[in-house]
Amino acid sequence: MSVLWHSDEYLTASAVAEKGEISINTVQANMRSLMKKEYIAVADIVYSGTVLSRSYKPVISAEKYAAEQLREIRDNALSFSTLNFMGNFLKKEDKDTLEELEKLIKSKKEEEGE
Repeated sequence: MSVLWHSDEYLTASAVAEKGEISINTVQANMRSLMKKEYIAVADIVYSGTVLSRSYKPVISAEKYAAEQLREIRDNALSFSTLNFMGNFLKKEDKDTLEELEKLIKSKKEEEGE
């Protein structure tokens, strides 16, 4: 996902393998999985050398992807504390980020009528 997010253009599986320095077989397996989860989509059919290939685009933001991964870890871990995670995460955040987080929490509470 990181390779796709950091690219200015849509990439074929072979381009992802080259940029990510991993095998094409690994990339193709991951692309199938990411498509199934609807994290990426086929952007276009392009020539890769003399062969027609799919180019891919991300359809999920890095933030949403990270949130879904965290949710999956939380759901599958025997003992995972969201509060402990946030405490560890926020140790390195600046005052502006904390203020934005406070606004987000206040907005969420208002939405839920608390």
